[in-house]
Amino acid sequence: MRSLRTTQISPAEWRWVLIVGGVLASLTILPYVWALASNASATQWQFMGVLANPQDGATYLAKIGQGIRGAWLLHFAHTPEPHSGAAIQVFYLLLGHLARLTGISSIIIFHVARVATTLFMFIALYQFGATVWSRLRPRRLFFGLVSVGSGLGWLVLVLDPAARNVPDVTVPEAYPLYSAYANPHFPLAIGCLALLATIYVSVFRIDFKEAPTVANGGLGIVVLTLVMAFVLPQAMIPFGVTLLVYLVVRGLRDRALPVRETQWVLLFALPAALMAAYYYAVVSYNPVMDAVWNGQVLAESASPLLVILAYGLILFIAIPGLLRAIRHFEEDGDQLMLIWLLVNFSLVFLPFNQQRRMMTGLIIPVTFFAVRSLEDYWLPRITSRWRPALQVLLFALVLPSNVLALGVPLFGLINPEAGLDQRLLVEHGYWDAMRWLATTGKPDDVVLSAPNVGLWIPAWGEKRVVYGHPWETLDAETKKAQVEQWYQGQGCEELLEMYHVRYVIVGPQELALGAGQPGADACYADLGERSARAVSFSDVTVYELAD
Repeated sequence: MRSLRTTQISPAEWRWVLIVGGVLASLTILPYVWALASNASATQWQFMGVLANPQDGATYLAKIGQGIRGAWLLHFAHTPEPHSGAAIQVFYLLLGHLARLTGISSIIIFHVARVATTLFMFIALYQFGATVWSRLRPRRLFFGLVSVGSGLGWLVLVLDPAARNVPDVTVPEAYPLYSAYANPHFPLAIGCLALLATIYVSVFRIDFKEAPTVANGGLGIVVLTLVMAFVLPQAMIPFGVTLLVYLVVRGLRDRALPVRETQWVLLFALPAALMAAYYYAVVSYNPVMDAVWNGQVLAESASPLLVILAYGLILFIAIPGLLRAIRHFEEDGDQLMLIWLLVNFSLVFLPFNQQRRMMTGLIIPVTFFAVRSLEDYWLPRITSRWRPALQVLLFALVLPSNVLALGVPLFGLINPEAGLDQRLLVEHGYWDAMRWLATTGKPDDVVLSAPNVGLWIPAWGEKRVVYGHPWETLDAETKKAQVEQWYQGQGCEELLEMYHVRYVIVGPQELALGAGQPGADACYADLGERSARAVSFSDVTVYELAD
């Protein structure tokens, strides 16, 4: 029996991949180097450690902190209600255990993991390209375009700076380089998808007749599926639906049940179904998990026009390859990749709250057809003299949105007022208060603070908060309003008793909530007399309430 078709990749090619991938990974580190250098000379504010999407970054650090403290079941620390834990988002708990074993901090393990999974993603993407193409040029074209490519969102923002929900600069999971900047689990998910596509493109080829075994890729599918199920389960939906549609199409075309292909698809479907059943049980029997992890999450897509522009020039270049795939519908890759592209684009607009996650990995089939078009249609029509210059121009046009996404957060460090609003920074007194909270009391103690401060307390202060996150605080809008009203002098005792508040923070952000309103200090004016102790850090005071 033949083994899974192997792809010859020379050592020189792997060196090139590692060098280019290392350079790209370094590009995601340089903004942090600049941020830390700026932070070292700052006396009024503290950089909180995450540049891309700090609102979600704070939750990742909080989860890593739980792992450091030994947890294997996740609890949402941005909500005050006690609740049962669950084996979800285990990836960050695992990072916490690694941090505990190595003795490094949560923020260091976060960024080390981010770089490591980025390199894994780039290796996986090149492996996919090398499986499809035997020649060096299309392999490198695919790798380059899929790694740094983005859409025309930068042009949308130039024409309309007030434009919102532009995927190029708001959906990191859709673009490998942007995902590498955002967190470690997005590039890990994209890498897993690339390897799954590599295996399925190989085994669905017309000359491959084997049933799955441990040695020919079967075990790899199971492992990759389980990793994705724990890392980013929503991203499995488009690929899973693609495989099911592929089976239906093959059955209709062959007028027979595709037994061998079904065996291969079951290796993905069965572990995915098992994990889906577990997640269904979690949200069915754990109401906090249902509301926080499932019900409140809002990851809606942009308009269809913006989504099309999000792949911009790459999608335009792909048109000849798409038309050819529709006409010929060949089994050597085109069938699976065309179905993946069409299914994925359709799911992006499915009316549910996880639309945005459907863009994860979509750039792989888009770039697949773009390179097919470049090789078979565009480059043969361009004289060899102009090809290098036009390829450079192509990369120059698909890169700007990524440059914008990587660079825009740095504005918040240049302008600290904007950085405070963007949650990149906190006033230095809050930072000192968080470090004090981390060494005081118990991790499940509840803290009352202004919303932007509450975002970071579970990450750095290792406590729960009344309100801290629009998705991970149960009944978030109500709690946010209650917090704001408390600092405006309303519902004083009710809120403290309702959420069993142990610590109350009063600082510039809290005072700003009630600024200009008569009686705004009604709830915290006498905290010093009522509390067990009060600790001040610059203009921030933490009150520990008596039992």
